[in-house]
Parts: sequence; structure tokens; C-alpha cells
Amino acid sequence: MNTLVTAITGARDVGGEMGTAAVSAVRGSIRAASEIGADLGAVARYSIMGTIEAAEQIGGELGGAARSATRDAVKTTRDVGGDVNRVAGQAIQGAADAARRLGADVGSLMQDAARGAVEAADRISSAAGRAVRATVAEAVSGTKALAGQNGRRPATRRRRA
Repeated sequence: MNTLVTAITGARDVGGEMGTAAVSAVRGSIRAASEIGADLGAVARYSIMGTIEAAEQIGGELGGAARSATRDAVKTTRDVGGDVNRVAGQAIQGAADAARRLGADVGSLMQDAARGAVEAADRISSAAGRAVRATVAEAVSGTKALAGQNGRRPATRRRRA
């Protein structure tokens, strides 16, 4: 019994370390992109996609990964003086893209990413919070419109055997 508990605890620690590493990678990517004048929105979008896909590969909780990574992407963008609204919108699109690729629930992951974006923006200022909420609403409605146009329903999360 002690061996099982130790193994489960070890696996949880590895998962936590992977989550911390993924969020650190998002922060580092945005900082580096800012230094070279790259598009922070595009960097956020692909960083969020990578974080969610990595979480799926290690059996992590996708919603938590989307929320944490997006929250840190928005906070880091503020720190480097970037466009928080653009990064929030692109991060949410990255969550939607990752969900589609993984066969996960698109709407749910977008909501998780949106929560992270709004949490970070609310800590910046009430004006930033309002602006990001508007960006989030636009990103979510745009993705729903695209899903309706091609007749596809959002995919549900596949279960592992």
C-alpha cells in the first residue's frame, strides 16, 4: 500500500512540475518575443496550444492548464508592455485550436482560458478587466460562428483505455 501511495504521489509531483514548466515556458516565450518585437498574440496562441497538448500527453487536467497558461500569458504581456487584449483573444483561440486537435470539448477549454484571461486582467485594473471581457466575448462568439458554419459540433474529450 505504501508503495502505491508513493508512486501516485510521485506521479502527481511530476504532473505538477510539468505544469509549472509549461507555464514558465509561456512566460519565457512572451518575454523573448517582446524583446525581438515579435507578435505576442501569435506567441500566446501557439504557447497555449502547446501547453494544453503537453498536459494531455501527461494525463493532466486540460482546463487547469488552459486557465493557468492564459492567466500567466496575460500577466506577462502586461509586464512587458504588450497588448493584453490581443494576447487574451489569441490565447483563447489557442485553447480552441488545441481542443479541436485533441478531440476535447472546445467550449469548455475556451471558457477555462477565458477565466484565466479575465482573472489576470482584473488584477491589472478594472478597465483592463472590462476590455478583456469584451475581447473574450468576441473570441467566443467568433469561434461559435465558425463551428456553426462548417456544421461541426465541438468535439468531446476522448477517454483513454
